[in-house]
Amino acid sequence: MSLVELRLAGHSLRSGSLVAPRFVLCVAFVVCGVWSAGCSNGTTNPSPPAASVGLSCGQERWAVKTLSDPDATRVDFKNVIATSVAALNDLAPHCSNLPERRTFPEEFRVFEVTARVSLTRLEDDRDFHIVLVDPANPTKTMITEVVDPECQGAAQSPFILLLAITRNTFQMLSPLASKTVRLRGVGFYDFSHGQTGRSASCIELHPVTRIALAP
Repeated sequence: MSLVELRLAGHSLRSGSLVAPRFVLCVAFVVCGVWSAGCSNGTTNPSPPAASVGLSCGQERWAVKTLSDPDATRVDFKNVIATSVAALNDLAPHCSNLPERRTFPEEFRVFEVTARVSLTRLEDDRDFHIVLVDPANPTKTMITEVVDPECQGAAQSPFILLLAITRNTFQMLSPLASKTVRLRGVGFYDFSHGQTGRSASCIELHPVTRIALAP
């Protein structure tokens, strides 16, 4: 077991819940590519955050990126918005002078897209950077990020189980370059700093909350 799995199991035993068996079951569902309602409670009923401090990984709007900000529990996981990479590019841009807190309506919503992966790479902040290409319009791209649950912020997030499942699923499905995936994530606006694959609106899906190979 990894460090995060040990920590999650230990947290479950201390709380007297059945989170550890449920965690294993949900990993099986997601890795198999099933968009299972069996894991839905992991998003709508967040668990208490882990006690570990975590690794120091990133900075800019980091709490929002890792679902550890004060408004993270206000994100609407129940009403997932099916959309496209092109449509997210067409949103009003927010690329500079961004507030530290979760602010824009899209940052309280979960979006689902089906798209082709053109690039994946591990960033200095330990996020896996994934560039998605719209299948109907290859000129439209966007960034999605899979966070590391071992990082500070993610380690304290009430959604740490969800983040750990997603990270594990991504790694088991990799390599993903040139494959088509169905992916969910929380809307997030990032500063424009020349990042590869940035959308015209500067919106990302960050963090990714589910990923599977598209049928």
